[in-house]
Amino acid sequence: MRRLIAGLLVAGVVFGIAYALWSAGPKVPEDAVLVLELAGSLEESPPTDALAQFSASGPALPTILLLLDMAAVDDRIEGVLVHVRTLSVGYARVQELRDALAKVRDAGKTVTVLLDMASLNATRELYFASVANKVYVVPGFLGPLAGIAGQYLYMAGFFEKIGVEWQYARVGEFKSAVETFSAREMSAPARKMMNELLDGIFSQIVEGIAEGRGLSRERVRELIEAAPATAQEYAEAGLADGLADRDNILELAGLGDAEEIDAGTYQRVGPNELGLRDGPSIALIFGNGPIVQSAGPSWRRSFSADEIGDAIESAADDDSIRAIVLRVNSGGGSALASEQLWRVVMRAREKKPVIVSMGDAAASGGYYIASSADAIFAEPATLTGSIGVFLMRPAAEGLYEKLGIRSEVMKRGQHSSIASSDQRMSAGQQQRTDDIVQSIYQDFIGRVSEGRDLETEAVDRVGRGHVWLGETALALNLVDGVGGLSDAVERARVEAGIPDGVDPTRVVLPGPRGPLTQLRQLLSSELQSWLMRSLVPVELPEALTWFWAAKGNEVSYLPPHWIEIY
Repeated sequence: MRRLIAGLLVAGVVFGIAYALWSAGPKVPEDAVLVLELAGSLEESPPTDALAQFSASGPALPTILLLLDMAAVDDRIEGVLVHVRTLSVGYARVQELRDALAKVRDAGKTVTVLLDMASLNATRELYFASVANKVYVVPGFLGPLAGIAGQYLYMAGFFEKIGVEWQYARVGEFKSAVETFSAREMSAPARKMMNELLDGIFSQIVEGIAEGRGLSRERVRELIEAAPATAQEYAEAGLADGLADRDNILELAGLGDAEEIDAGTYQRVGPNELGLRDGPSIALIFGNGPIVQSAGPSWRRSFSADEIGDAIESAADDDSIRAIVLRVNSGGGSALASEQLWRVVMRAREKKPVIVSMGDAAASGGYYIASSADAIFAEPATLTGSIGVFLMRPAAEGLYEKLGIRSEVMKRGQHSSIASSDQRMSAGQQQRTDDIVQSIYQDFIGRVSEGRDLETEAVDRVGRGHVWLGETALALNLVDGVGGLSDAVERARVEAGIPDGVDPTRVVLPGPRGPLTQLRQLLSSELQSWLMRSLVPVELPEALTWFWAAKGNEVSYLPPHWIEIY
């Protein structure tokens, strides 16, 4: 026992010394270059506990934005080097990163990007890189500047072959998710909307590359049609400033005498040492992914009405917090959870300003919640709106017949079997379903009308399931400004009466989970992940996660398609 106690004391002393050394902060050399590594996906919210750090699939977007804010004002930082590999980030969040890099560049620092990848399309990565002072590609680089595309499946023919018919009710001709299951091809309204989205994002990409690389828009469009792909082709086309690798890129960028400092080390510098994040507090609350009523056992934070609602109420009741910034990055989910959060935000607005920042998407239930805020910010490429409703169910009696299965339904009440997938809906059930969906749609546009202070007729005109890009949504009064999380924080500062030049302290909510909660969620998630990998040895499409949010016959607000532009 004495040895155990002695061992624990020694371990405690070692931990204390290590923590003291870590918390003391690093020594940042003069003429330093901050090095950021970007690859794959980004976490939407910063980790608040060990479990979140362990489960992170990449660096957190807010952490990167903070480091870039610091680099812009830190006299010791001469430049920023971003080493970019293949990204899996939506165009709206790419724009958020570009804007942050532009602030560093405009502060007189040298921003350099090294593209280091081999893929079939590097449009996203070059669009991001083009904001830099200098862009280089590694000698073995391969990534065609090929443009963007979207893929949409129509499976009615398959379901006909197996004897399944999908029945639906919808309000909004643009609410086209039902077409994936019930149609053989894209409808005219859906085609119109998808073309608008592709045209809008493509135009933003062309504009960004042209401005960043000093090329005309016409020349960028010509290059996209030619699809230059190799390092030499990029350099010859003016898309890159030359070939480089990690050993010589700083010298080529004119930073050969600078000393590198990596993101993990620089993150230990307190932003308040640089005059940042030292003002009155505002709350940052992150809602990411499908909207659900209660958080499941997953180790990741979810867009749970219970958890996010509690965080908003806690921030609203905390006198030390001057304003709330709610980040919404969601294509929708539970209608009940969306309504619950809409009411929570409306109550919070009575106590202090609530500003919404929308990420890659705030559609359907995501926009339902966002509409309750005092002000909304979206990036130009943010998928916005999708104000519409649909209900869909399969009728499998044809499949049963093919398989020799007989089903009998005994009921009391003509509508009691409306959720059954055995038989087709009767004419009366179909009419009742249509009435219910129409009623839900009226509730939806009513909530948006109240939150945005618009006439319901005006909401209906921009609704009907239509998804808009953020820049168009601004003209339609669906959002109040074009920008990212930093712009939303700035609006919150103004609304809270925090003086100019004072950078608010950000308090991330919900806070850290307790050790036992973290352990329980870790073990539960590990078991779930193992079972999923064992039973389904392929990666499921992203769209299925949204339909999973609608399980249990729950009414949900979901996007017309899960729109992924690549």
